[in-house]
Amino acid sequence: MGKINIQAKLRSNYENLSISTTAIKTKNKIVYKENNILVTILIFSNKIHMKRSCAAYEIDLKFELKKNTISKYKLFGGSKVFNLETYTKKLLIKGDIIKINYILEENEFNYVLNIGGVYA
Repeated sequence: MGKINIQAKLRSNYENLSISTTAIKTKNKIVYKENNILVTILIFSNKIHMKRSCAAYEIDLKFELKKNTISKYKLFGGSKVFNLETYTKKLLIKGDIIKINYILEENEFNYVLNIGGVYA
């Protein structure tokens, strides 16, 4: 387990977020804070699982290239869990770069994660 520098960008019709921060990286897992949201990414050879959680909600996103998957959205303070259809248009896992272009309930998102050097 080590600390690393990362740059993450999330763009959609409604968001334009760019962040540079420190993350914790283990074998296939990266965890970082994006403002008040805890982001956990599990990296596999051909798919990505991303969890985004804060005090108000938790969303589990699943990405597989050119596939429809079901992501789960849970609002805290209630017991409702919503299934969200997610279609992954582009999925690139190469070296220190992860790029995901996806459609979540008819909204298009572009996510890029650039993994930097390891801290001592």
